[in-house]
Amino acid sequence: MASITRWHRARNASPDLPRRDRAARRRRHLAGLALSLTLVTGCAGNRVTALVERHELTPATVLGGPFRHQLFLNRHPGQVLHVYLEGDGKAWVNAHSIARDPTPDRPLMLELLTLDPAPAIYLGRPCYYRTGDARCGPQWWTDRRYSEAVVASLDRVIDRFARDYRAIALFGHSGGGTLAMLLAARRTDVRAVVTLAGNLDIDAWAALHGYTPLRGSLNPRRQAPLSPAIHQAHYIGTADRVITAALLRQALGPQQRDTLRVVPGYDHACCWRDIWPAVLSGMDAGPAP
Repeated sequence: MASITRWHRARNASPDLPRRDRAARRRRHLAGLALSLTLVTGCAGNRVTALVERHELTPATVLGGPFRHQLFLNRHPGQVLHVYLEGDGKAWVNAHSIARDPTPDRPLMLELLTLDPAPAIYLGRPCYYRTGDARCGPQWWTDRRYSEAVVASLDRVIDRFARDYRAIALFGHSGGGTLAMLLAARRTDVRAVVTLAGNLDIDAWAALHGYTPLRGSLNPRRQAPLSPAIHQAHYIGTADRVITAALLRQALGPQQRDTLRVVPGYDHACCWRDIWPAVLSGMDAGPAP
C-alpha cells in the first residue's frame, strides 16, 4: 500500500487499539496541532487547522537536507503521487522591510489539495510554518528562495514518499510553480507539471516590477525544456498583475507555448479553486513517462 497510508497508520493508529481510544488520540493530536499552528502562524494556523481537521489530513515535519519541512498528507489510494507547492507567501512586509515569517495567510495549494481524489502531499517550503529549523534566515524566503539548497531539500523529501508510486505530478502556485519546474528538470519520475500564475522567468519578473534580481536563486527559464513525455499545463488569469500573461508566454518560450492556458477574469489568487477539478481531469489525460 502507498507510503502515505502506511505512514498515517503507523503514526496515528493501531489495529489493536479500541476505536474510542483511537478517536481520543486523534482529537488530542488535532488539538495540539491547532494550538501550535495558531501560536506560530496566526490566521494561517486557524485556516490550516480547519482544513486538516475537516479533511482528515495527516501533519508531519520531515527533514529534507538541510531543511525541515512541514507536510500535510491525505490517505487516498492511487499510483501517481501529487505534490503541492505553495507560493512565496509573505516574503516582504513592504518595499523596505523583510517579513519575519513568510507563511502565507491563505494556503491556496493546501485548499486545492483537499479537492484532489489522488494520493497527495502538501510540501511546505523551507522556513515556512516555523518548523523550529535553526538554519532559517530571511535569505531563504528572499534572494535564495529558489536556490539549489532549497530545491535539493524539497527533492529529498519527495524521494522519501515517491518510491512507492509509479510516478509523481507537481503542482505549484506562483513561486511554487518556479520550484515545480526546477524539480521536474532533475527528476525522472515526473508525469505532469501544472502551474497556476507560475513565476517561470524570475529575471523578467524582477525587471517587470523593478525588483532587485534574485541572484541567489535558480531561474527555470534558463534550464533546458522538460521532456515531451511530461504533461505540462501553465494557467494564468487575464487580470493577474503579478505574473502577466505576456510574461508567462515569453517565459515558456516557443517550444512550450502550447501548454499555456489563459483564464478570463482570474487574477493572481482568485479563483483557482473553481476550476481545480477540471484541471486535474485534464492532467489525467496527459501522457505518462
